[in-house]
Amino acid sequence: MTTTRTDEPIDEAARTSPLALWRYAHEYLSVARNLCVQLRIRCDESQAPYHVAAQGIEFALKSFLRVRGATMEELHRDVGHSLHKALDRSEAQGLPSIPAAWRAAIVDLAPFHQDQQFVYIAHAANTFPDIAPLVDAGVWILYCITPQVVDHFVVNLGTDSTPSPADFVRRLHAALSVTSGVVRPHEAVLHETARTYSGETGIS
Repeated sequence: MTTTRTDEPIDEAARTSPLALWRYAHEYLSVARNLCVQLRIRCDESQAPYHVAAQGIEFALKSFLRVRGATMEELHRDVGHSLHKALDRSEAQGLPSIPAAWRAAIVDLAPFHQDQQFVYIAHAANTFPDIAPLVDAGVWILYCITPQVVDHFVVNLGTDSTPSPADFVRRLHAALSVTSGVVRPHEAVLHETARTYSGETGIS
């Protein structure tokens, strides 16, 4: 395998922006979903879908915390890989209430997603991963925070080629709709969080 190196400096601001973390989250959640759609492997043989879903939810929550002003250093020091800490901090800073069943799925997964490793989850024999609630939870978080993530990008990193905020949000919501049925692009403007945020920022 050939590794390509570049001497161009890495743009840390772009690499660790809320939008970058949003995209990392969506990629992980998409992989978790696809692992269960394309492969049918028992929980006692592989727990990769849970591990990947946990990483996606972690990035989703950290994307929101970055919008709220947290630095990567603060997230590394104060949150680490703890879903409990990321969730508590996000809710304390205004993340909309996650529907109860999805929040419970995150809370149940949190003890196994630790700083040094992903701990094996004991399941009954011949059971298969139930990733849907975790993917739906992560996608729902990303859906809710999209307008704020876009606004942060436009203000801090946008260029002349950046789409309008409204178009940018629609594109990201459309991408989410491929990963989970909780998002329907044609209904996105009706979401209370998106509508409230649009009113506050002038996005329509």
